[in-house]
Amino acid sequence: MFERRLKLLLIVLAVPTVSVILRLVQLQVVRATAYQTGARQMLIKPVRFFPCLRGNITDRRGRPLAHDTESWNICVHYGILAKDKDYLHALAGGPSREQVAPERQRQLERKIEASWHAIADLTDTPLERLMQVRDRTVRDVQRIREIVSRRRGIDTTVLEERMVHPVVKGLSRDGQVEARLRLADYPWVEVVASHTRRYAGGEAVGPFLGLLREVDPDDLDNDPNGDDELARYRPGERRGLGGVEALAEQWLRGRRGREQKDIEGRLISPPVKHRNGKDFRLTIDLPLQQTLYEQLAAAVRRYPLSTGGCAVVLDVPSRHVLAMVSYPSFDPNVPWTGRQLLARDQLGQPTKFRAVGEGRCYPPGSLVKPMILAAALTDGKLSPTETITCQGRLLPDVPDKWRCSATWGHGTVDPVYSIQHSCNVFYYVVGERIGVPGLARWMSRFGFGRLTGTGLPEERRGNLPTRGGVGDARNMSIGQWRLEATPMQVVNMMATIASGVYRPVTIWADDARPRPATRLPVRDEYWRIVRRGLYQVVNEPGGTAFGRATLTNVGDYVLSGKTGSAEPPPQESLYTCHFSGGRFEVIRAPNRRELLARYPADRKPEITHQEPAAEYPTHAWFTGYLTSRQHDEAPAAGSGLSVAIAVVIEYAGHGGEVAGPVARDMIYSILNRNYRGKAEMTAGAMR
Repeated sequence: MFERRLKLLLIVLAVPTVSVILRLVQLQVVRATAYQTGARQMLIKPVRFFPCLRGNITDRRGRPLAHDTESWNICVHYGILAKDKDYLHALAGGPSREQVAPERQRQLERKIEASWHAIADLTDTPLERLMQVRDRTVRDVQRIREIVSRRRGIDTTVLEERMVHPVVKGLSRDGQVEARLRLADYPWVEVVASHTRRYAGGEAVGPFLGLLREVDPDDLDNDPNGDDELARYRPGERRGLGGVEALAEQWLRGRRGREQKDIEGRLISPPVKHRNGKDFRLTIDLPLQQTLYEQLAAAVRRYPLSTGGCAVVLDVPSRHVLAMVSYPSFDPNVPWTGRQLLARDQLGQPTKFRAVGEGRCYPPGSLVKPMILAAALTDGKLSPTETITCQGRLLPDVPDKWRCSATWGHGTVDPVYSIQHSCNVFYYVVGERIGVPGLARWMSRFGFGRLTGTGLPEERRGNLPTRGGVGDARNMSIGQWRLEATPMQVVNMMATIASGVYRPVTIWADDARPRPATRLPVRDEYWRIVRRGLYQVVNEPGGTAFGRATLTNVGDYVLSGKTGSAEPPPQESLYTCHFSGGRFEVIRAPNRRELLARYPADRKPEITHQEPAAEYPTHAWFTGYLTSRQHDEAPAAGSGLSVAIAVVIEYAGHGGEVAGPVARDMIYSILNRNYRGKAEMTAGAMR
């Protein structure tokens, strides 16, 4: 009996002993690593990062166009954003759920909820918006973890899971002081120094400079610095969207600093100093850019049917872009919501970068005639002394087709006269002789159908047909049919004619990349004929821009050029669309079906009016180059100050009457700027 009781007693004593031993094994062996990690994390402060500044963007003289200014962000630890159990348990009192009383967990949950409301009240940010930022940040961090783990071939905890992330950005100096005071009771919330992008130049530089936007999943996937935790994109960070900001993204990006300490303030590892992005100096001149923008805006506003315009100025020898303006435009400092409203304007398209073809390319019209003449002379399709008779139409028995701008014809037309008076019949004949493939080959040599070299992400190639019949060759030779070009291609074409050399353009003043010059296979005597025609367009009676683009009181300088009145593609129409709430817009689209397909079924507009763009005036073009009188038939690149210019005013009428005076006034502005110290002009000499 005694032995039986003893055995029962031993069993009773053995059960708790075994339980304790098993628990010790669990704590010290099975979960030892987890608890050691938790203990270490409790003794280590979160990683502290030092922000790096994005590089400045300046004009050619070093004037600031884009720079970072100080601001502050309200950041929340990822453990709170992702509701990480280990982090929450550590905040509540320990790394293990069993070590935290339920009441303490509920207190922590209420305090976390209170912190979100405090941030919302402090910053006037809707709580729903904060929750969207939270959820997006968690998704982005998980995407980073997946990318890093995939690259390393093993599941990896990334640094972004142990740091704070911004939920509200752009606090002022006073705002950040108030935020620190009101959020001091929440240890998972930090106010972190950051920066905000600011732009100078206003609407004159909008599409050109571009914008910044928050990174998206594709940016995280394709980040070239994805393996570098100090240089890679982080959730909530911004990258360049369009324009120079996108072009120079890798140049402007910096590398953040890092520091980590334990709870006693001792460094755990050597700190890493931040490295700011590099400055990016442009070729444009900011005061000139602003002056030309104001002149362009005033010109467009004079024509009620015009939807906008563009102007580009190149330095002929270097092909540096001195100015490129588009109207209407936008101030890049406008908040994102304001830019979204601007983007809805399908008629004026203020967010589109017209100079390089974003949103639309243009039929160049008669601007192509000088390079067609150079091609015909070089290929032997036309002799320098040959004449063609113009009776107002190409085919006498077809009076309503293949007409010339002169109703009764130009009579006997030689090559120089054909440029001066822009005779269509002359170029119908020349176009037939060369054919579409030959025209395309020569236009490509002058830069049509290919990128100009700016590197801007918005740049388009235009459209250069390579096949077609006789009628297509006729239309192509006067810059119509399916031929389309960008203002940048047009101005570089004129710089090529002025110098005899094709060279890619650049907007980067310190661009060290090779930009080889290609001398076109045109004999000097043929260039003289072409340039003589361009001179007479502006400077002799009968020229299509005579008296309208002619320079006066400018000493030795002379402007040569070509006008164009280009018919817009007939497939473009303007639709008056009414939306719910009384809002209406005039929207450009190829047809009703494509326009309606842009909107979901419950938000389709009611179309009350349609006007084909073909019923509107032509696009008014002028392109030319400034040179000295001694070089009006010689290469302009050797004449000191030499710039090429292209101006287009949409739906405004005749190029000589509309765009010519605008280009002339812009050239006056360039001379008044005493550009490169080559022109000693005074404001009083300008009319």
